[in-house]
Amino acid sequence: MQKLLTKLQKYTLNDAIKLEETDRQFIALKKLIENNKSKEETLALVIANSIICYQLSGTWENYWEEFSSYFLDKEITFDNIIWELSDFMIQSKNNKRFIDTKINRLKKLEFFLRDFSGKWEYFYSHMLELRDILANIMNQKKDAKTIVFAVKMFGYIARNIYVFIPYPKEIFIPIDSRLTNLFEKYKEDYTDINKFYLDLSIVLDIALLHLDAIVWINYEELMSENE
Repeated sequence: MQKLLTKLQKYTLNDAIKLEETDRQFIALKKLIENNKSKEETLALVIANSIICYQLSGTWENYWEEFSSYFLDKEITFDNIIWELSDFMIQSKNNKRFIDTKINRLKKLEFFLRDFSGKWEYFYSHMLELRDILANIMNQKKDAKTIVFAVKMFGYIARNIYVFIPYPKEIFIPIDSRLTNLFEKYKEDYTDINKFYLDLSIVLDIALLHLDAIVWINYEELMSENE
C-alpha cells in the first residue's frame, strides 16, 4: 500500500471535490437537476436508478448521460418513478441486461420513495442512515456496491441543491474492476480489499467515497507508472 499512498499523498479533500465536479456522471446529474423543477422527485429518481446501475451494457458515464437526457423534460412524481425508470431501462442502450431482475429491485423501493418524500434534505445530512435504510430494503450488506454507489450519486446531485456536505468516512467505496486492479498491484500483505482502501482513506484523511474520484480519474496513471 505504501507505494500507492506515496502517489496519492499530494491530494486533499478539496482536490477530490474538484475532481468529482469534472466527472461526467456529476455533470450529467447537475444538468438534470438544474433543468428539472421537481427537485425532491429527481433526488428519489437518482437513488432508484443507482440501485439498478450494475451489469451495464455501456460505460457508467454513457449510461448516466443517457439517463439525464431522457429525464430532462420528464414530469416526475413519487408515484411514477418506478414505472418511468422501468420504461427507460427497456429503451436504454447502456442498461440492457437482467431487465426483469432490475425492475423487481425497483419495486422494492416503491414505498420508500413515496413514504420518505419531504425528507431528502434530512437524508443528505444523515447519509449513513440513508445507506442503512437502503441496505435493509434491498436485503443487502451495507458495503454492497449498489448501496454505497446510491449514496454517492445521491450526494452528487444533492450538493447541487443544498449546502455541500462531505461523505461520511464510514461509508465504503464501491469496489469495481479498477479498484480491484489497483489492489492487486499495490496490496503487499493485504488480503482484504475493503481493509486496504479503508486504511488508505484513514492515512490520507479523505472519506472513501471522495477517494473514489481521485483513484477513478487517475487510474491509468496509477496503473502505468513505474514501480
